[in-house]
Amino acid sequence: MNLEKPYIISVYAILRNEKGEFLLLRRSENSRTNPGKWDLPGGKVNPEESLKEAVIREVWEETGISIVPGEIAGEVNFELPEKKVIAVVFNGGYVIADIKLSYEHMEYAWFSLEHILKMDMLPVYFRIFFGRFSLENKKPYEPPI
Repeated sequence: MNLEKPYIISVYAILRNEKGEFLLLRRSENSRTNPGKWDLPGGKVNPEESLKEAVIREVWEETGISIVPGEIAGEVNFELPEKKVIAVVFNGGYVIADIKLSYEHMEYAWFSLEHILKMDMLPVYFRIFFGRFSLENKKPYEPPI
């Protein structure tokens, strides 16, 4: 019998506002994973979906925002109690829209990269992701034209 945890594939999006801040969602207190912690919009890929289709759907379901995913911004791997997760993080672009949270989250906020790197209420795998992201993107912020 194989006791190895199954792998699933998830997708997330980094979304920025006109100030260059990143959108994070705070998971509801009754969430099975990371209750009360901040998270990127995203989730599991359904079997019939491409990665881009999944991130479009997940962002829409969780925020009411329609995105056109750009390049892959990075990846994270982590374990949950019952499974291992391979997560692809897409650049979701700049957002000027009203956010309509799903039942999965209790609040949202826009945070600077500097603030995110110090957050205790962000799962460690996303802090690692943003640390790598920060090192790979050491150029001054330029707002969209």
